[in-house]
Amino acid sequence: MFQLRLYVYVVCACALLLSTGARANAQKQSLGLTPALVDANVKRGLTYTQNFTVVNNTTTKLRFHCMVRDYWYDEQNNARLIGRPGTLPRSASLWVQFAPEEVIVEPNSSSTIRAIISVPKDASGGYYTIPFFEGEPVEKPDVKAGANFAVRLGGLLMLATEGASEYAVEVKSGKIQPPTGSSELEIQLDIHNHGTSHVRLRGMFAILDASGKLVGKGRNEEKAYLPGQRDIYKAPWGDDLPPGHYTAVVTLTYDRAGLEPATLVYELPFDLK
Repeated sequence: MFQLRLYVYVVCACALLLSTGARANAQKQSLGLTPALVDANVKRGLTYTQNFTVVNNTTTKLRFHCMVRDYWYDEQNNARLIGRPGTLPRSASLWVQFAPEEVIVEPNSSSTIRAIISVPKDASGGYYTIPFFEGEPVEKPDVKAGANFAVRLGGLLMLATEGASEYAVEVKSGKIQPPTGSSELEIQLDIHNHGTSHVRLRGMFAILDASGKLVGKGRNEEKAYLPGQRDIYKAPWGDDLPPGHYTAVVTLTYDRAGLEPATLVYELPFDLK
C-alpha cells in the first residue's frame, strides 16, 4: 500500500438521476467513494496497490464498472481536461489495472476495489489519472416505482516519482485587490510551477503596518499546480484596515517527493486610501 497523505478535498463527482417519484426518498440515501484524492510518492519500476471503497447507502443493489481517464488542464484558462487513457500529457491511466474490474455492491453496504499501479522504469516527474466507478442497478428498475438512476463516482490519483522529480515554483508578481462594499480585501499572487511534478501550495499570510507591527493574519487555502501550470493564487482577508501603508507577507509551503518541504516567502507592499 502507499504511504499516503490524504486531503479533505472532494474531487468525487456523483451524478444521480432519479425519476420524480423517487426524489423525496433519495434525499435519505447516499453514495460515496473513499479516498476521493490520492497524492502519493512512487519509485520507478515498482508496483503499488491502492484500495478504493465504494459506499452504497441506498436501497438498490448496484453494479459498478471501474475505468480510468486522463486528467490535465487547459493552458489558456486552467479548465480541467478529461481524456481517454494515454491521450493527455503526463497520463498515469495506462499504469492502472483494477481487481476486480466490476463489482456488485449490496444496499447499505460497501465494497473495496484494488487499483494495481505499475510505474515504468523511465518515469520522471508527476503523473495523473481519474479513477471512475460507474454504477447502475443490477435488476432492471420498475419505472413506476421511481427507482431508475445511474451513478458515476470519480476520484483523482496524483503520483510523484521520488528521485526523478524537479521542483521550481515562481511567484511572478502580486497585487492587492482592495475591499469594496461587496468583497473582501484579497491578496493575489501570479504563480508558475516550472517543475516536472505537481505541488500543493499551502501556508499563511501576515499584514504589517508602516511601523512593522502585525495588524492581521490568516491562512491560505491549499491550491494544486500541475507541472507547467500558471494560475492566480488568492487569499482573502475580511477584517477592516484604516487608510495607510501596509505590507502583506505571504508564506507558502509545498511537499517534494523524497525531499524536505520547500518554503516561499513573498512580500507585497500596498496602500489603502
